[in-house]
Amino acid sequence: MTRTWSIRARTALAFALTAMALAAGTVAVVNLGSQASLQRAVLDRQPGAGHVDGVPAVRPDSGPATAVTLDGSGGVQVVAVVAGLQWQWSVLGVTGAGVLAGGIGWAVSRRMLAPVDRITATARRISASTLHERIALDGPDDELRRLAHTIDDLLDRLEDAFASQRRFVAQASHELRTPLAVQRAALQIGLPDDAGPADVARTREELLEQNRRTEHLVESLLVLAEADRGLDGRTVAVDLVALVDDVAAEHRARAETAGLTLTCRTEGGPPGRVPPVQGEPVLLRQALRNLVDNAIEYNVPGGSVRVTVDAAGVLVENDGPEVRATEVARLTEPFRRGGTTAEPPRTTTGRRHSGLGLSIVAAVVCAHGWVLAVDPRDRGGLVVRIGVSSV
Repeated sequence: MTRTWSIRARTALAFALTAMALAAGTVAVVNLGSQASLQRAVLDRQPGAGHVDGVPAVRPDSGPATAVTLDGSGGVQVVAVVAGLQWQWSVLGVTGAGVLAGGIGWAVSRRMLAPVDRITATARRISASTLHERIALDGPDDELRRLAHTIDDLLDRLEDAFASQRRFVAQASHELRTPLAVQRAALQIGLPDDAGPADVARTREELLEQNRRTEHLVESLLVLAEADRGLDGRTVAVDLVALVDDVAAEHRARAETAGLTLTCRTEGGPPGRVPPVQGEPVLLRQALRNLVDNAIEYNVPGGSVRVTVDAAGVLVENDGPEVRATEVARLTEPFRRGGTTAEPPRTTTGRRHSGLGLSIVAAVVCAHGWVLAVDPRDRGGLVVRIGVSSV
């Protein structure tokens, strides 16, 4: 389809053809009817014409009305001349009506499709660096304005996604650069030319710790990317009770070492009463591990971690430092550890987290189409609930 046959051109052609067809039909009916009436009137007034029972009589040798010969009155010739003029002016009238209708159709379509040209120009102009632009179409609330608003909403989501992606890349680069810088400093300072066995052992431990941190960060990034990619139908029936029990058993020894109490219980009857859910077991296990791990790390001496499973989902609650309500909403962002940049939150083990724990949980929950709720406790700590759906 070339530019000549745009919507505007097709609208104008449709207007023209429709107007010409209607005009031609109207003119044909008027012309044929008027000719028949004129010929009948002329024949009634010719000499020898009579009436039989009130109906005009036509001479047998006269032939069709259009072929009646001139009898001196010139009536039939007048009819023929009038008919010819009528058809000539009819052709001109139909042509003029088509041209006029085509012009009106072109003007109307041009005015109606002007917002489409504006939407097209804006869409062509927008790129990754100009996502802040919007169509902002005004006028009546018609289909085109609703389309423009839909595209503006899409651009809002794209701008947020691009901004989040840029922040994520910058933060990930910073997080990956930090352990590399520490390792280089450990090698340069901890291993001088005259380093002894103690220096070597201390530097080795520091390098191993930084290596573990880098490995954990890379694994977390891979899990987050896997969750963001979606499930693609890779779901099976998962027994939440058994999965939570396994995760709690993995962390019970570390909780006891930290002086914490880890409890796990099922509400709503025996475990068999909690129906299984459709989910991806590897991602679900990682999300539950992150929740329990965070609940242990960000706790207070002598505190507790409580994990509850019921038909509505999983709830993880812990004691810990007080968290402001304004800060809770940002905890699911990547590399958000709570507290402030100058004073990071203290953990029970003293190790520094990657800051991706709740981000992974949020991504896994979103991939399953579930709901994640994070709320602060009045006495400190958090209450995190994963609302599942068995549908």
